[in-house]
Amino acid sequence: MFPIDYKKISVLFVGFLVVELLSFWALSWPMLNYIAVAVILAIALAASLYRLEYGLLIVAGELFIGSLGHLFQFNIGSTAVTIRVALWLIVMSAFLLKFIAQIVKYRRQSLYWSRWRNFFSGHLLAGGKLFWLLFLFIVIGLINGWARGHALTTIFLDFNAWLYFLLLFPIVAVYGEREAGRIKRLQTLFFAAAFCLSLKTLFLLYIFTHNLGVADVFYVWLRRTLVGEMTPTLSGWPRIFIQGQIFSALAFLMVFWLRQFDRVRWQFRDFFQTRNMVALLIAGLFFSSILISFSRSFWVGFLAAAGASLILLWRRTSFLKTVRAGGWLILAGGLGFLLIYLTAVFPYPRAGGFSADFEERISNQNEAALASRWSLLPVLGEEIKKEPWFGQGFGATVTYFSRDPRILENNPSGEYTTYAFEWGYLDIWLKLGCLGLLAYLWLLFRLSLSAWRQGVRHNDYLFFSLIAGIIFLAVTNIFTPYLNHPLGIGFLLFSSCLIWPDRVY
Repeated sequence: MFPIDYKKISVLFVGFLVVELLSFWALSWPMLNYIAVAVILAIALAASLYRLEYGLLIVAGELFIGSLGHLFQFNIGSTAVTIRVALWLIVMSAFLLKFIAQIVKYRRQSLYWSRWRNFFSGHLLAGGKLFWLLFLFIVIGLINGWARGHALTTIFLDFNAWLYFLLLFPIVAVYGEREAGRIKRLQTLFFAAAFCLSLKTLFLLYIFTHNLGVADVFYVWLRRTLVGEMTPTLSGWPRIFIQGQIFSALAFLMVFWLRQFDRVRWQFRDFFQTRNMVALLIAGLFFSSILISFSRSFWVGFLAAAGASLILLWRRTSFLKTVRAGGWLILAGGLGFLLIYLTAVFPYPRAGGFSADFEERISNQNEAALASRWSLLPVLGEEIKKEPWFGQGFGATVTYFSRDPRILENNPSGEYTTYAFEWGYLDIWLKLGCLGLLAYLWLLFRLSLSAWRQGVRHNDYLFFSLIAGIIFLAVTNIFTPYLNHPLGIGFLLFSSCLIWPDRVY
């Protein structure tokens, strides 16, 4: 079914599982945390020095399963350093050493330099140069925040996620030239991580729906490592939200597009072929993770991406095939519901109803988190009006009244001042201004347009799935910030190198 190796996926899946278990056990044995950090960083350093691609794959693997990057962390003095930051530093350092060595030996004929030159060529408003335009506004936002006297600590905490964009340079150095083996290894890693995320979500669902004795320990692990959140709904059904579940959604879209390019005739008897059944089951597994998240942002983003995929398919093929593809989507979604049901009722059913909570999540406009988000909107709008073009820079804060129980616990009045906002695009607008936001949106548009042209040119499912992935992230970011977070930034960086290696703008 997949153009990747199942055996390698299995090996990588076991590797991800071991990492997650080490993180979990480190709660009880803190020394294990430091041992795991030392081993992981040593492997990352050796891999990066041997072949930079392997270091980037380790960074990508942590990104895919690590949510906010706190699976492991250690202290340097009074400063806590997460495994994500440490891996970023190691790979960037190894990359700089390799680049300097190449420049000394080959000067401007070095491999990395030639790939950068190719990637960043073209006119200003197309291709890799769009990143330079975005970088310009990021630097302006940094200077702007400092000039306005924002607290330096707040500026750094607000800005540090944007440093992830610097990975563009090693990523271009490795993936800036189309090579099937590298793409295949990245795909294999991605699907292994998506399997791990989705199965972990179902595993946590089983634990929390059956009131197992270890439920409290897993809850503490989720909270301390910021891997995810478990909150009960009105009926008691657990909402399991993991920030990295966006990759389950992206994996679903890849499976969908891969199925459309599969060389199976769309006839009834072919529907029951093994490859189609496997694809449906895998897609159902990925979809179950999106459902269990109870994230309206994910659901809206997924619906937009699925709808856009059907439109693109209609444009590319025929109306009949689009209708069949829509039916396939519905079946895969139904399998996702079925997997959730089977997980919850085995070996005995529990009280509470998923379907009732699903309907309530869609229709309830007074839920605390949603109400807080809406109460932030007018205040954020007023702050944006003060400096609409270039923004207020990093570290800009807004004070509003929230109904979030976590905030009310610390301040019964609900008054809350923060530099981080749920409204993703408005956050960017406030910090980088309208011009910075437009530069980011233009980058997303040009990436999607180039992916369409590449898909038509190469007849490759990968490019169409990347379009769907960009749409998913772009819509999700309206309500939940991902485009200013390593999770979304990382996806865009790898996608840009897969889309733009041969300068099809």
